[in-house]
Amino acid sequence: MGLFGRRKARAEAAALTSALVLDRCWDDIALDFGVDAVREGHRKAALALLRECRDDHELRTQRVRALAEAASGQTAEIKELVTEDSGPAEAADVLLWLGSTLIAEAWQIRGGGWARTVGDDRFTLFRSRLREARDPLMAAARLAPADATPWVELQRYARGMRLDRAQRDMVWVEAMQRCPTSYPAHAGRLQTLAAKWGGSHDDMFGFARDTVAKSPPGSPLVAMLPTAHAEYLLKEGDRFVAEGSAWSYVRLNARYFGPTVRGELIEADDKSRGTRAGSYAMEIHNLFGWAMLESGEDTRARWHLAQVGNRPSTLPWAYNGEHAFARALVRLGLTGEQG
Repeated sequence: MGLFGRRKARAEAAALTSALVLDRCWDDIALDFGVDAVREGHRKAALALLRECRDDHELRTQRVRALAEAASGQTAEIKELVTEDSGPAEAADVLLWLGSTLIAEAWQIRGGGWARTVGDDRFTLFRSRLREARDPLMAAARLAPADATPWVELQRYARGMRLDRAQRDMVWVEAMQRCPTSYPAHAGRLQTLAAKWGGSHDDMFGFARDTVAKSPPGSPLVAMLPTAHAEYLLKEGDRFVAEGSAWSYVRLNARYFGPTVRGELIEADDKSRGTRAGSYAMEIHNLFGWAMLESGEDTRARWHLAQVGNRPSTLPWAYNGEHAFARALVRLGLTGEQG
């Protein structure tokens, strides 16, 4: 593509971005309405949504996180929803939402940058708010002992608090005992093992590849592999930037998806087909769409991203520069299917 062709593609991608629905990577109309209602202060809408999915762990986790982001700044009001008349199930819903909202508020305080870019004052506020999430989440776990969701949320707490490996492992085990096929628990475990959170590339890839090997055809858990590759590229790319090695950064991104990486991603993609992904289907299509596009497998990428429509996931697109998802749609000729 020539200079003017690249300029046109960039302009088209920038224009397309305005039609995207950001931070709502789900196919759940009720949740769309619930998020809007909570932002307007109608908190009982959230409790109705959580009541509906007490027996559907993955939907419950997706909903509580979305509703937590929407409720940022409303934690005092959420606490008041637990009354003397609340039964155990109702109280568990409120406490789960409260804990998740405190986590969301903590991460908003911290920001999304690397630890070295976060000042001491902001880190202190982040840890202080995050610390408040533990008690309501543990209380929710006691009130709903079969629910894996509080333990999945506690993974985020443990990671942010930099708890030691034994404590992080314990939270993971508790989640697995309740829902061994939990997609959000596996995604949280991969983050725990990633180098940016004190793990290592070897641990992260070992977990991702072992998960793919053990998963049956159609399992959404095979998406751990493209997630691991996205995390590796982010971490190594940042290291090269920090070292001032522009050439190493360019070479990493230009040569990374060689035959070996491409081959294992295609194998995982084949295993994902017919996926029973449920609530996280869009996220998984985003991950494989990105991986197939980067691997030069445009037909596969086009199929995945056509399932996504105009709802990109934060990961991996936020790792790939401005308008990354829109640029992918332009490259694949999917611009007419958005909006």
